[in-house]
Amino acid sequence: MSTATTDPERIHHVHHDRTDGPLSDTLVDAVAALADTDPEDLPPLDSRINVAALDGLWNTAGDERPPDGCLTFTYGGFAVVVRSTGTVFLRETE
Repeated sequence: MSTATTDPERIHHVHHDRTDGPLSDTLVDAVAALADTDPEDLPPLDSRINVAALDGLWNTAGDERPPDGCLTFTYGGFAVVVRSTGTVFLRETE
């Protein structure tokens, strides 16, 4: 997982690679790091979204390119946009 911050309105982005493990773990770890808290102190991700569906959404076998798309939801005080490219954008909600 690599992270970076794009300053306009403090948009953070994380790149998830299939070798990083489940996308849901990358997402929870990124939100915990940005919120300066332990992942266990965050609300359960499955209270916001179907975790199995999130993890399997763009999970393709081999070197297949996943179909284009994005998914948007809120979690742990952040607006989350997950792109099929593996990039996750996070912006703190007011």
